[in-house]
Amino acid sequence: IHLKKAKYTEAQDKFIRALNLLPHNDQSQKKAEILNGIGLLAKKCSDYDQAISNYNKALEIADTNSDLWSEIVANLADLFRKKGNYNESRDLYLKTLKQLESVHGHNHPLVADVMNNLGILLKKEGKYIEALDYFKQALKISKHYYGHKHESIGMYLGNIGDIYRKRGDYKTAEVTYKKALAALEESLGPKHIEVAELLNSMGLVLNKRGDYDGAEALYERAIKIVKYTFGPNQEHYKLGIYYNNLADLDRKRNNYEDALRIYRRAFTIIEKTLGPEHSEAADILHNIGQVQHQLDNDKQAIVHINRALAIIKKEFNEQHYKYGIFLNSLGLVYATMNDYDTAYEHVKQALQILLATLGVDHIELCDVYVNLGDICMKIVAEMDNKPKDQYENQESTEKQIVLNEAKNSYSEAHRIVQKAFGAEHTKTKQFLSLLSIANNYKAF
Repeated sequence: IHLKKAKYTEAQDKFIRALNLLPHNDQSQKKAEILNGIGLLAKKCSDYDQAISNYNKALEIADTNSDLWSEIVANLADLFRKKGNYNESRDLYLKTLKQLESVHGHNHPLVADVMNNLGILLKKEGKYIEALDYFKQALKISKHYYGHKHESIGMYLGNIGDIYRKRGDYKTAEVTYKKALAALEESLGPKHIEVAELLNSMGLVLNKRGDYDGAEALYERAIKIVKYTFGPNQEHYKLGIYYNNLADLDRKRNNYEDALRIYRRAFTIIEKTLGPEHSEAADILHNIGQVQHQLDNDKQAIVHINRALAIIKKEFNEQHYKYGIFLNSLGLVYATMNDYDTAYEHVKQALQILLATLGVDHIELCDVYVNLGDICMKIVAEMDNKPKDQYENQESTEKQIVLNEAKNSYSEAHRIVQKAFGAEHTKTKQFLSLLSIANNYKAF
């Protein structure tokens, strides 16, 4: 009960007392339950080594045909997922799912929990369609079993909202998040850690819409809940994630020194809790690189973004959507250094990755298209400034090809942002202006 209510100090005391009441050589299912509970508590507090130790002890004595065994294996899979070991995590989830379905059938809440966790794993890998399918299956099972007011409804709805947000459908995401928040606050209370996660997600939507004040208020509420839950001195990994998002707002407001300070604080927390090679660390390194670029420290920007790329390549592969996003940022750095060939190569590759992983209408494509258009326009200008020679006709044809690519890029950016935010949005007008400049460009 204390664990579900996020009262972790009280939960730890109860678990330790219960464990001490058992005989030293006890091998009962009760002991396995307690060890699993201690492991879950350690996981919630980001003490993953302690969690793994207790889960393994519990597995040694748990009945392999029991729901408890399946729960412990699923909890172990959660740990591997949080540490970025996705293949190990997937194997354990599928093993658990197979056993639970053989015992309980396909419509049991324990099955729903594992489906939800598989969905989270797929979301991390950028496989949004597959993830959404698992989340919707989990939600359907949970509604059938519990009704509409159970905590699991709020958590599954929150994950569904994440998919809509990741796919750039912010209106649907916001509606889904509000339903999730109502369910979680009613079932768990307004200060529960799951509520903090949802507030952070809602803040990300406002961030994308340019409502930085609204996003900041939600991030601050989420941070306050984490500190309330774990104590002001506990460096929980969620704090690192929320601080990273908070720093993003300062970066977008051009408060670069403040952003850099908060990013570094976030990285220190993630480094201590998840490790320096985790994808969450890569996100922060990429963001630090963006700030360094804005501060004209382009060499440092390249170093940080390349570190982020190396982590994503190692944890996932070169076709992951984050690899595409980071490559786009790297290309932008090279563009400001007037190395347009390298910039074009990186941004073009980024576009191909994002089109393959996110689809043709995703909002993340807008900045990539605009960067590609800008680079193409710079290349055209360079061609115009070259001395005319006997290859003038050939160069004119090449120039027109590059100019057409710029026009197409701006046109796609305008189409996507207008579809997402409407004709009156600032970016819609900005991209239309860029398209107009390209259309009216007169080569020398």
